[in-house]
Amino acid sequence: NNVLKLNDGELYVQAFADDLALIIGGRTARVLEANTNLALASIARSLDSLKLDLSVQKCQAVVYRSVASQKLSKRNSTVLNRKPTFKIYNTSIRVTDSLTILGIIIDNKLTWSEHINSLHDRMLILTSNFNRILKTEWSVNKDLIKTWYLTTIEKALLYGASVWGGALTKNQITRLHSIQRIFLLKLTRGYRTTSTNVLNVLTGLPPLHITAESEYIKFQVWVRRSNQYNFITDNIQLDSNILIKNIPSEVKYIAPPPLIPDAVCEVYTDGSRMEEKTGFAVCILQNNQNIQNHLYKLKSYNSVFQAELTAIRYAANWAVSNNYKINIHTDSLSSIMALKSAGSKSKIVNSVKHDLHLANGLVGLSWVKAHAGIEGNELADQCAKQAIISGEELDIPAPRSYLNRKLKTYILNTWNTYWNTYDSASGVRARSFIKAVSPKFLIHNKVLIYFLSGHGPFPHYLHRFKRIGSPLCVCGLVGDADHYTFDCSLTKEYHLVKPADEHKAFWFRNLMSNPQAIGKMTQAFRISNELCDSLTRVGDN
Repeated sequence: NNVLKLNDGELYVQAFADDLALIIGGRTARVLEANTNLALASIARSLDSLKLDLSVQKCQAVVYRSVASQKLSKRNSTVLNRKPTFKIYNTSIRVTDSLTILGIIIDNKLTWSEHINSLHDRMLILTSNFNRILKTEWSVNKDLIKTWYLTTIEKALLYGASVWGGALTKNQITRLHSIQRIFLLKLTRGYRTTSTNVLNVLTGLPPLHITAESEYIKFQVWVRRSNQYNFITDNIQLDSNILIKNIPSEVKYIAPPPLIPDAVCEVYTDGSRMEEKTGFAVCILQNNQNIQNHLYKLKSYNSVFQAELTAIRYAANWAVSNNYKINIHTDSLSSIMALKSAGSKSKIVNSVKHDLHLANGLVGLSWVKAHAGIEGNELADQCAKQAIISGEELDIPAPRSYLNRKLKTYILNTWNTYWNTYDSASGVRARSFIKAVSPKFLIHNKVLIYFLSGHGPFPHYLHRFKRIGSPLCVCGLVGDADHYTFDCSLTKEYHLVKPADEHKAFWFRNLMSNPQAIGKMTQAFRISNELCDSLTRVGDN
């Protein structure tokens, strides 16, 4: 409508459902005030013409200075000395230090700190039922809870991270750690003093600030096409999305018939991917005789889905160039569904749809079941495998899944670096048993967490926090996790063989898969717990 046509460079209007956002600039506070009030007057006239009411009481404004403006300021101030006055329908709009729009809190300094702080309450709500679910060792499987976190909780916390996750301060990173810690403690049931970084490693969940940064990078690379992060994508050209409104309707909606009755040729297409290699084949049959085969090899980063689509496109273009009527048969149902979908935004998908539109009347497109003994399909399958080895090379952009894989590698490498520079006592101890982080790692038993972190029912640990008077065991030696696992005379029946320093990582991997050894450690720590209870009672008396 007319409201959305007001964008002119000085003013940007964005609508979502019944919300309307305006972005207006001005070189000075006075100019900003004038520009905004002119825009609001124009908005008011447009709304009146549409017979729409505006709730002025709900309107808010936030004012912030550009980086260049801050540098010109005498005090390098990020906010204006005087709040400007904005009016619509002769009613002043409230100017605030921050406002919430579509779930994102925008502050007047664009620091995003207020939004990040708000994530704490969101985490409490999302984990409110966890104490009941994770109450006992035999409750819901922890792998399922971890999946729940990755698919629900983390996604909710990282909403909008493509904007706020790029330049986090040290305080913001610490805040994100404390927010993620709420879930980590409930999942592991470890002691409250256990290090967040250690809990990240023991659960295989990357620190939240690293995943937030990856979301920011994904937006910069995929949407904004920034070259700043080419080192992540190895300078590989990526597929891109097309705005739905920019796709012609004749391309958006295509529905080639399954079969053309008077087709000259039956064409079978197939894509294949093996050992990080991708290719496709187009096999042309005439009167049940194989007359041509076209084999192409793609790059290692291309997906089999792309290969299937490109094979269909090649077949359609072959029909147009030869002016032949053909029936294309593919065993890729996902390709057919993508081509029929009006919501497909991929540039590659839409280029295939465009060529199918140009081949209108010449091409039929149908799905055939794979490995069902259909001669043409079996031939295409064999040729596609051969194309991986000897096909003609063809370059097409990498899919979005390639970027996702690269970002996973980036997260892992960044996390490993972060972990290896964490030099607290618990970090050094845990790192001696776990050399590298892994998203597949998850410790199910809290006893192993006590052992790795050193935070558990041990005199040495409890003495650090002033719970008992001495760090020594009753046998006279320092009562830490290693003492009760390997040395203490009170737990001699449950001792495990102490590994050499260079064998600790291998020893711990074996321990995780050895229920009998874990049982011994559990019994040893039960004795240490009883001992600590008795020492605590003595101290209280």
